[in-house]
Amino acid sequence: MHSFQNHCLDVTRRHFLKDCGVGLGKMALAGLLAKQSIGHAAAASAVNPLAARPAHYPGKAKAVIHLFMAGAPSHLDLFDPKPALTKMDGQPLPPSVTAGQRLAFIRPDAAVMGPQFKFARHGQSGMEISEALPHLAKIADDISLVRSVYTD
Repeated sequence: MHSFQNHCLDVTRRHFLKDCGVGLGKMALAGLLAKQSIGHAAAASAVNPLAARPAHYPGKAKAVIHLFMAGAPSHLDLFDPKPALTKMDGQPLPPSVTAGQRLAFIRPDAAVMGPQFKFARHGQSGMEISEALPHLAKIADDISLVRSVYTD
């Protein structure tokens, strides 16, 4: 087996999505490489019980739009309103945030910074979208916004 193939077997899907901003591109590349060596993929799945398996039913999606916004505004400023943070804008940082921690980049006189844009509800769904995305707000009922993804 080639060293590249060994490396591909050692890297998990979680690693792709967590540590690599271009995780979907790498998964697509892995899929293309797997098609070139189907016999190798069958052998790998026999060895690795966590290897990808065929789907139970054919996929219905015709396209996926993956937004990798390196350097773009934060989701907090675009899609995630924080009313409590808005109320605390400009106030001193609460001690509960830094309790028992020595943080090099937070000055003792640091203040809370609230969202930079206002939020409003749009469409029949009432999706809250920032004023920074006026065109996206017009099609709020035609898009899906996933807010249920959490990490440790």
